[in-house]
Amino acid sequence: MSYDISFRVRVADTDKFIEVGECQANITWNVRKIIELSTGLPWLNEENNGLCVDVMPKIQQGLSELLKHPKKYKQYEAENGWGTVEGTIRFYQQILSDWSAYVGDTDPEIVAVTTFWVV
Repeated sequence: MSYDISFRVRVADTDKFIEVGECQANITWNVRKIIELSTGLPWLNEENNGLCVDVMPKIQQGLSELLKHPKKYKQYEAENGWGTVEGTIRFYQQILSDWSAYVGDTDPEIVAVTTFWVV
């Protein structure tokens, strides 16, 4: 199984969310511990993980942490090779790239209420 990332906004006067923008980031569930430890995020699967404006700095923090201290996280890599520090770095880079593109193309009021979903 794998994690996909989705940017979503809530439809006014409902509890429903619609996907906005496009995020191509995808990675195996095997890296959950690496993600949680490097970002400090709880990483709630199949849920809204909060506002993107709050989550993205944590993703950037996780990327910086993995780039500076990759050996610290090697112990959490999957033994079968499916889930590595290097893969998590690429995952973070893709999220941040897709978010940057979204922010550049989207009204700031919408950006401010966009939520980060792990699906």
